[in-house]
Amino acid sequence: MERSKNILIIGATSGIGREVALQYLSLGAKVAVTGRRQELLASLKQTAPERVFTFVNDVTQTKASELIKEIHNQMGDIDTILVCSGMGDINLKLENDIELNTARTNVLGFTDWIIEGYKYFEERFERTGKGARLSAVSSIASFSGSDAAPAYFASKAYISNYLEGLRKKSVKIKKPVYVTTIIPGFVDTALAKGVGGKGLFWVASAEKAAKQILNALDKRKKIVYVTKRWRFIAFILKVIPDFVYNRFY
Repeated sequence: MERSKNILIIGATSGIGREVALQYLSLGAKVAVTGRRQELLASLKQTAPERVFTFVNDVTQTKASELIKEIHNQMGDIDTILVCSGMGDINLKLENDIELNTARTNVLGFTDWIIEGYKYFEERFERTGKGARLSAVSSIASFSGSDAAPAYFASKAYISNYLEGLRKKSVKIKKPVYVTTIIPGFVDTALAKGVGGKGLFWVASAEKAAKQILNALDKRKKIVYVTKRWRFIAFILKVIPDFVYNRFY
């Protein structure tokens, strides 16, 4: 399967999504990007006006099915979709707005895009006989619960499990929709600071994270840890007893 040529990134105004877009553009690909902040999308388009297609989109409001059709009409066949949109904040007081907004973005918005992306690739395979890459950003937070950011941690577990379900679906229906779960630890973005608080460690630059993501998508990996050392932390979080976890976290 050749390297991606027409990529759609949901949530590319900043952070990992924007850096992944820049990496693909440096390789000559065409990239469609979505986000809520038009001025940031416009600045990204200036880097390669003929190969960047921008669409203002709030994942909690706009129907993904309609926008995918519009993107297809403008850019052509999409061969890779990456869902990067997400939010999360420390919420020790369990404020309703924070929890519900996180769920709307990280669960409902993600689900809308991932469903429509998968359906699009099923139809594309029937039409062209070609495989495609579908991926989304989860988190090391998916392996545990948190009193500090309950909705964020829970929503990332939802994303990881949903993507695993789609991988199993692809095998069962024998269609080459290759689903990749991206599991970052701490990446130097505003979101990581929002849910990580103080004392961040093993912080990767957004550029380094993006390069590892591209490599994983090229190789059609099922799961990629960004950076690789976070696989060790994931193992610990899976096996550590609650009384130990609660003592140190």
